[in-house]
Amino acid sequence: MEVTRRQALTAAAGAAVGAAGAVGAVRLVERLDENTPLPFYGSPVSAVRPDRSTPSAAATSVVWAGAGDQRRVALTFDDGPHPDWTPRVLAALEAEDVPATFFCLGRNVRDHGALHRDSVGRHELANHTFEHPDLGRLDWSRCTDEITRTTRLMTETYGVAPTLFRPPYGHVGGASLLAAAESSLTTVLWSAQAREDLVASHPDGIVEDIASQVRPGSIVLAHDTGSDDRLITIDRLAAIIRRLRDDGYTFATVSDLLAPSSAQATAASHG
Repeated sequence: MEVTRRQALTAAAGAAVGAAGAVGAVRLVERLDENTPLPFYGSPVSAVRPDRSTPSAAATSVVWAGAGDQRRVALTFDDGPHPDWTPRVLAALEAEDVPATFFCLGRNVRDHGALHRDSVGRHELANHTFEHPDLGRLDWSRCTDEITRTTRLMTETYGVAPTLFRPPYGHVGGASLLAAAESSLTTVLWSAQAREDLVASHPDGIVEDIASQVRPGSIVLAHDTGSDDRLITIDRLAAIIRRLRDDGYTFATVSDLLAPSSAQATAASHG
């Protein structure tokens, strides 16, 4: 269905006469947006700077999982650090002697950075933007600001610069990929996740649900702050770890999982 601007404006006017008109207006405007090309320069789709100058990076990497068939898995936690949950995650990991990767928000590092004072060298701390915006909607300059502010603060706080980046919601565009590349960050998504909404009526089911998703090289998404349903995973983290161990899995940080030496070792063992 083709939608003209005149039709969109007419539907928007209908919002004044009732809810049905409002719903029609939203649907028509959404359809109009879907079929209206975004400007290439200076928009989220751009893979060059708005001024068309040459990017300072030639390429970047986006990963969902590690390669090879080693039974290794990386647990990742987004959005912290936060005093309510992060200590509980760290305690469970310590009790099970498991490393993890934390994708930290800059604003939470600013407010609660000390929670990870002992994590350097044990766990991996990575960049998850400063304010958690949808980078798929932002231009290059705003994506760059979100990433560089966070890297700067994390480096000052922990003495180590992050090398990994996860975009909020897993949303990316050309602008965010370029911003990450120019900050020398690998963009990390995930291949398995804590799906708390699927087990709300039987929370212990989170253990088997995660186990059913994991494959060699999986990167598992979880959170160490947020809505209360996410506590389903936090409260059963030790059980999840033990279940994966029963399946023969060992645990690594994302960087260790992705390291060339890991893939080479796998190839050598099958040579």
